[in-house]
Amino acid sequence: MRFGFVGPAYASQTPLADAEALINWYPEQMESPNARTQFALLPTPGLSLYCNFGSAANFPSVRGLYTINSRTFAVSGTHLLEITAQGVFTDYGGVGGNNFIVDDGLPATMVAGGTTGGAYPSQLLIASGGTITVFSLVTNTFSAITGAPTNVLMVEFLAGFFIALTIGNTWQVSNPEDATTWSGLAISQVQVFSDQLLSIIETNLLLWVFGAKRAVAYQLTGAPIFPFDTVNGGFAEVGISAQFSVARVAAKAGTTICWLGGDDRGDKIVYAMNGFTPTRVSDHGLEYFMSKNVTADAVGFARQDQGHNFYDLWFPTANATWTLDVDMGWWHQRTSLVNGTQQAHRGRCHTYNFGTHLVGDRLSGNVYSMDIRFFNENLGSGVSQQIVRTRIGPTIQIEAGRTVVPINEFQVDFQVGVGPEPPLIDGNGKPRPPYAMFSYSEDFGQTFGAERMIPCGKAGNFKAEAVDRRLGSWRSFTPKVAVSDPVAWRMVDAYTNSTQDSSPRLSKSYAKIT
Repeated sequence: MRFGFVGPAYASQTPLADAEALINWYPEQMESPNARTQFALLPTPGLSLYCNFGSAANFPSVRGLYTINSRTFAVSGTHLLEITAQGVFTDYGGVGGNNFIVDDGLPATMVAGGTTGGAYPSQLLIASGGTITVFSLVTNTFSAITGAPTNVLMVEFLAGFFIALTIGNTWQVSNPEDATTWSGLAISQVQVFSDQLLSIIETNLLLWVFGAKRAVAYQLTGAPIFPFDTVNGGFAEVGISAQFSVARVAAKAGTTICWLGGDDRGDKIVYAMNGFTPTRVSDHGLEYFMSKNVTADAVGFARQDQGHNFYDLWFPTANATWTLDVDMGWWHQRTSLVNGTQQAHRGRCHTYNFGTHLVGDRLSGNVYSMDIRFFNENLGSGVSQQIVRTRIGPTIQIEAGRTVVPINEFQVDFQVGVGPEPPLIDGNGKPRPPYAMFSYSEDFGQTFGAERMIPCGKAGNFKAEAVDRRLGSWRSFTPKVAVSDPVAWRMVDAYTNSTQDSSPRLSKSYAKIT
């Protein structure tokens, strides 16, 4: 009997309702009407070291990645670096002209534009630690800045103007196509609400300016002093509660933005902008997690892989990473093994170039290639960490009038026979199949029994079955499946086989989903 084993992460306040977990797998919905099953769980991509900037003392984290004209730049520590397709990097340092990069541990934002030097774009503008820095893409040197805004939170670029949001509840624009010159007159304060300004982002030729409880959209008007004005109807009664959580995401309906926000009534809800209307895209499972943790430091970034549009949300203090499949509306978690424990995924920023997804390490000066072809996290220097993938499915409970559920078998419909060649080796040096670990709970997922190792077929054994037998009778039955061997772990469903019942009112498999 199928019982909907494939599904999103969703842990309710009470496990009696739902205690599902989905870690390092993501769901995919079949698009063919003839598919054998509606959904499958696919493995999240692994990591392979692309380049390493140096010691953790100088490069404690990669705080920003940005690609322009097929050139990829990174900010790590107080340095601006450029990465080539071969994984070689150039360290440009962080001091030049009259500006420098400050490392405050927060994300660094970068935008490009400008027409100086006869090229376009000709300038890279970096905001980090409250300062802005201009790097010439023509001469590969830092440029002096006139009238530079101070206490900058982040920067953007729209319609030929560089834009800086500052702590002083203002945002300022540069001279046209020139990040090195800033007029003291081209400064604006949002007057349609009185919130402290926290974040800006450009999308669809609009600039969204976020306060803590409201947001407003601006567009280019071409006015001589300050060239932007509010958009008619471009007002949202929802603000942002984690200033670096906002990101441009693609979706079937077009490009939009996602962010972690709230309003006068409360916060800790993830929204997507639908036109000018904020639409809730988090669920109660994620919102319960956020209610128990610090979320103001959350960092969001977006990526597209195999037609899936993902929005990643890293919670530094909570040490967790949650990911939304924007089109499906389902969430899953992503983790990395750090010091032997599952923690937030290593990636804290992302760009796409050289035909691969590049992510910056939150724990070192490493940049990784992230790809579904990688089944481990290769950190360099011979260090390769396993990826532990876990699925806790929905609970099966007996129908009314019964006290226990007799479960003869539990079988997971894995794609078997995908063991590597050469094969995996056991402790005695002999070839072995990949193993899955099955365990079960009788208290709605609050505690689980001992793990049972289930073989899943050596390479080429496509008829193997991942099945566990003689499970006995259960008051309730919540299955947990965990894997870590470096193979392509894909599953499409799971089944139970219950004992034949003589009562005419019950079918052979008389368990049901709670």
